[in-house]
Order: sequence, then structure tokens, then C-alpha cells
Amino acid sequence: MKKKLTIRELKDYYNCNQPREISFWTENQPWYRVSNPCKFRYTFPIMTICENPSLVCLKSGGNTLSFDRVKFAEIDTETTILGTVLTLFCGNTSDLSAEDTSYILVVA
Repeated sequence: MKKKLTIRELKDYYNCNQPREISFWTENQPWYRVSNPCKFRYTFPIMTICENPSLVCLKSGGNTLSFDRVKFAEIDTETTILGTVLTLFCGNTSDLSAEDTSYILVVA
């Protein structure tokens, strides 16, 4: 299933489908370049989704990775057998052309 969701729908979806593990790798991001010497691989047990402001936070102990100004999200359960690919579309809501996309792997 590949589906576009509002931040409210995303929150409802993950309230019903609690993730076991959430991964964020710089190598999976559209802005990543092979020439980039700095690579990050993060794994989190907790994902918090807030509607106001539109915010997705990944948490592990005292560490947090936040994505704010989330306009909408897309879940894709078909691309990989490893889990669900969650794509966050972030940016300034007054300028729809300024989109920033981030890919997160969610294992239920």
C-alpha cells in the first residue's frame, strides 16, 4: 500500500500500528551525495507526532531527531521487505515549491 496522509492521519495510523524500531540513514536521503564524508545511521524506539505544530520527533533516551513544518506524509509498505518507508514532506506552507523530503524506515 502506498498512501499520502495528513499529519492527523499519520498520527492515527501510528497509534494503531505502533512501531518497534524507526531508522534514519543519511544514505537513504534524496540530498545525500556519495562524496559526503559524514554519514549518520540512527535507530529510535519512539516516534511522537504532533499536529500543532506539524512535527515528527524520533526519540531514544535523551536524543531527539525532529522534523518540523511537516506538510504531509506518505507511507509505502510495498517498496522494501524491511518495513514501511515513511516519507515526510516538510517546508514552508506559504511556499509550496520549497519542499524538503526525508525518508524514514519504520519496522512494526
